[in-house]
Amino acid sequence: MFERRLRPIVRDVPTFARSDMEAVLQFVYDASTLSRDVAVVPELFARLQELVPTAEQAEYCVLDWKRQRIAYDVNAFGVAVDQENALYWELRDEEAVCEYFERTGDLRPRKMSDLLSQREWRARELYKLCYAPFRYELAFRLPVGQRYTKTFIFRSSRRDFSERDRFVLELLQPQLEQIDQTFERRERIRTDLALTPREREILGWVECGKTNAEIAQILWISPLTVRKHLENSYEKLGVRTRTAAVARLRPDAA
Repeated sequence: MFERRLRPIVRDVPTFARSDMEAVLQFVYDASTLSRDVAVVPELFARLQELVPTAEQAEYCVLDWKRQRIAYDVNAFGVAVDQENALYWELRDEEAVCEYFERTGDLRPRKMSDLLSQREWRARELYKLCYAPFRYELAFRLPVGQRYTKTFIFRSSRRDFSERDRFVLELLQPQLEQIDQTFERRERIRTDLALTPREREILGWVECGKTNAEIAQILWISPLTVRKHLENSYEKLGVRTRTAAVARLRPDAA
C-alpha cells in the first residue's frame, strides 16, 4: 500500500535511509490505527516530532478565522482548546510561512528560509515577541474549509531544517490529510446512532463512494474486516444496502 508508493520516491533521495522509511511507515500505521477521539493527540504528535529531529519545538494548531481564536492546539505534552492570542492576529501577516500558504494555496512543507533571510525574519516584531529564540521554521497545512486552518509547525533555534526533514513531512502530509478527513466524517455522523468509532469511520468513507478495498487501504485493515464492520452497521441501522446506510447517517435523516 503506502510502502509500495513510497519506495520509488525514496530511491531518488540518497539521504533517506531504510530506517527512515521504516519509521515513516510505522508512524502512518500507528496514526491510522490508534484509538482516539480526535485526529491529533499528544501521543501521536510526540511520535511525529521524533521523525523531524531538527525540531526543538512543534505544535499542531487549528485556527478559527471567523472568531479569531485558537480552536485547538496540541504539542507532545498536552492540548489547549479555544484560546485567545490577540497579538498573533494583530501581527499574523508577518508570519511569512503562513502568509505564503494563504496567498498561494500551496500547503506543502515550507521553510521560513525559503521566504525570508535570517536578518529579515529576526527584525520582525512577531519574531521578537512570539518566536525568539526559534529562528528556523518548517510548516505545512491540511486543506480545510475557509473558516479554519490546520497547521503543523516545527521550530528550531540551533540550525535550519534539512531537505530530509522536509521530505519526511511531504510523505506524511497526504496521510495526515486522509486521517483528518476520516475523523471529520466520523464526527458528522448522527450521534444518536449506536455505532462504534470504526463503524462511523467506515460509513463516512462509504458515503464518499469508496469501495471496501479502498477503505481497507485508507484505514490499514483488511477488506474482510471492512465487510464485517459494514454488516454490523447494517444490522444496527436496520438496513441492507450501502445506500440505505448512508441515508441514515446525517442528523436530518428520518
